[in-house]
Amino acid sequence: MLEEVAKTIARYSMFQPDQRVGVAVSGGADSVCLLHVLRDLAPRWNLRLTVLHLDHQLRGAESRQDAAFVRDLAAALDLPFELQETDVAALCRETGENLEQAARAARLAFFQRLTQAGTVNRIATGHTRSDQAETVLFRFLRGSGTAGLAGIRPVTGDGIVRPLLEIDRPEIERYLRACGIAWRNDSTNASTAFARNRIRHELLPQLTRDWNPAMAETLAHTADWAQAEETYWESELARLAPAHLSFEPPAVLVQVDPLAALPLAVERRLIRRAIELAKGDLRGV
Repeated sequence: MLEEVAKTIARYSMFQPDQRVGVAVSGGADSVCLLHVLRDLAPRWNLRLTVLHLDHQLRGAESRQDAAFVRDLAAALDLPFELQETDVAALCRETGENLEQAARAARLAFFQRLTQAGTVNRIATGHTRSDQAETVLFRFLRGSGTAGLAGIRPVTGDGIVRPLLEIDRPEIERYLRACGIAWRNDSTNASTAFARNRIRHELLPQLTRDWNPAMAETLAHTADWAQAEETYWESELARLAPAHLSFEPPAVLVQVDPLAALPLAVERRLIRRAIELAKGDLRGV
């Protein structure tokens, strides 16, 4: 486990020597494994770890018990602990977003506050190859293009890294059991009321059983392929966009005839970039 994760860290240059790394720990198996693995690997890069926990305040006493579990874990490992409490349900009511979107926004705001304050330089999260497979399948079913099928990126522009992204969830649980390490189970993860849980507990196991025993690995490879495509297109758009898009905030002006003369794949990418410039993001597009 340690060497596999170390290879992933090195492959994507996730850390530089002497960095301060916030480890996002929910209390679940994946994030608990991440914390223990990074604690063992930290001396290789001389990393200084801080344990981060966001209490979404969605499950009452269970949420408070998760926070206490993570706080005790940080103390047992002699690591600093940062707690953020956010009423995600209230955030949903204010913004009109669903629970998953609001929770994600709360996490990113928490991480951004810590990085901007200089408390940490990097944020490590416990996303696994199993999460990658579920994300790619979910986005495919939703109708995403190549950008969506790129799934969860190993490293993001805002300093988030995923050292466990090439490890499957069952392998993580075997590792924790072998080491005698405890974790907590989020009761909502078993609820099929959420689309992602139906993919995790019903659709993906069925596809694995009836169509492809290596379905999770296949979907993860799809993400790798799509990420390489997206990296190429980012460099191409940096070259092409100035010649075809004129950004005059809040408008983006496009000369239609020169655009129409381009290959369809390039047209689509430039239109997508124009929308992103005008809207500020690509959510819901």
